Amino acid sequence: MSIDTYSFLQHTTEAEKTTVYLHTDDDTVTSCEALLIAQTKYQKLFITLEPKRRYLAHTQVPGEEELEIDFLRDYEEVEALMEDAGLDGIYDGEQGILYHNLLFLLMNP
Repeated sequence: MSIDTYSFLQHTTEAEKTTVYLHTDDDTVTSCEALLIAQTKYQKLFITLEPKRRYLAHTQVPGEEELEIDFLRDYEEVEALMEDAGLDGIYDGEQGILYHNLLFLLMNP
């Protein structure tokens, strides 16, 4: 059974989602929602909800105010961040892998 994306996002906390703005070759900008799926002390890993799933990392460099935002194109980088977040979902007592977001993504390919 599929879950309505709009309804799901309404009940998702702001800290667990972000909006990604994509620029195309013809200078148009489209936006898509992304869900947090893993978190370490300095990084968050998001996955977009567009049909072509993309991985997006938000990195907080110690001592810097600005976030570094990068699309991860190499799946090994994704695996490394997931591993750093902890396979059991816990990192320094905080939730690492957000199971309910992963479940949503599995149910809504």
